[in-house]
Amino acid sequence: MVATFWVRRALIATLIALVFAMPPALAASSLQGQWRGSGVVTHRKAKTPVRCRVSFQRLSATAFSLSSQCTAENGRYDVKGRVVASGSNRYSGSVQGEGVTGTVVIVQHGNRLSVTVGSGRGSASLSLSRL
Repeated sequence: MVATFWVRRALIATLIALVFAMPPALAASSLQGQWRGSGVVTHRKAKTPVRCRVSFQRLSATAFSLSSQCTAENGRYDVKGRVVASGSNRYSGSVQGEGVTGTVVIVQHGNRLSVTVGSGRGSASLSLSRL
């Protein structure tokens, strides 16, 4: 039970970080829309597989809001956040959900996103594809 609680917190923090890691150049042209994929949440050396659906909505030329729903064997997690372009094909920002806040970095390679989320409680690494 305690491990499930911390895995859940780590997943949420990771998803939050994902939201804020989008690059400025991509924010304006290609983040908008639906993405899905999978990855791993790490907390205290324990690794938990996760599957996510992420939606980006344009807020300005370089900023997007993010809403994600992820599932793991121990439940479903909803995370929201905001990312801003921070370089060529790169975004960064913050996310939060279920009482956890984290940072996110996203790198875009065409129709694929590499997402890294971190918080004081854990980290996550995700690979997403455009729907």
